[in-house]
Amino acid sequence: MLGSIWHALKAGIGFVYLYLRYWRPRRVREQLAQRYGSRYATAGSAVLTGLMQGLGVVLLLILAAVGFFALGAAMWAAIGQQ
Repeated sequence: MLGSIWHALKAGIGFVYLYLRYWRPRRVREQLAQRYGSRYATAGSAVLTGLMQGLGVVLLLILAAVGFFALGAAMWAAIGQQ
């Protein structure tokens, strides 16, 4: 049951993504057939994968920024104690 709901969610995401990106039904069908094996769920999986990869990059950049800030604060504190 949960698998079919997840499949339907991915198909919905794929449908919305393709129609927002290509607008014309003929172009959507062409892209769906060429890139995603004529399956909206495959397109939705590709969109979700891209979003997750983007989120991972953003989180890594935030972690690096926090680390550099903490390093700078530690160095500033060390310099201030001397």
